[in-house]
Amino acid sequence: MIITGRDQNKLTSAKKLYPSLVTIKSDVADETDAVSLFYDVKALGGIDILYNNAGVGVKPSNLGISGSKHLENAIYETNINYFGVIRLNNLFLDMLKSRPEGAIINTTSLLSYVPSLQEASYSATKTALAFYTRSLREHLRIIKSTLKVFELLPPLVATELTAGRDEKKMSTEVLFKG
Repeated sequence: MIITGRDQNKLTSAKKLYPSLVTIKSDVADETDAVSLFYDVKALGGIDILYNNAGVGVKPSNLGISGSKHLENAIYETNINYFGVIRLNNLFLDMLKSRPEGAIINTTSLLSYVPSLQEASYSATKTALAFYTRSLREHLRIIKSTLKVFELLPPLVATELTAGRDEKKMSTEVLFKG
């Protein structure tokens, strides 16, 4: 299994817990990193499943009060939550289509179906990703590809992304236990 992320400390911690993991530091928002990741993975023999789980959200602010942060935050969230997924899918698509059991898993959010007024840009990125995921699945069906495309809609999970929220959250341990 190969995992990737921007935070080397998290990658190192994961590797300590699961020594057989291959870790590659990479940022989906950076085209150079994404291309480098593709070639690193290809050199390792490729993958059968691409799991797009990168996601960021910024602290909500009042959109009714002007400020440059609104656009900066929206660009930041969109570059990772939406464009980063498309970037990786485009890079890995032919590799995955060549695999007999190839699959893409895109993590969206329940906020793609019930958007939050407090997290407008985040909700918009996840809504765009949900629609993209359905479209990609249909486009692959049209060309008779066997590549499967899944949308994962996790519940509200206790992560850095949700740290400031008061709602009841599921722990990552419970989520992965099933």
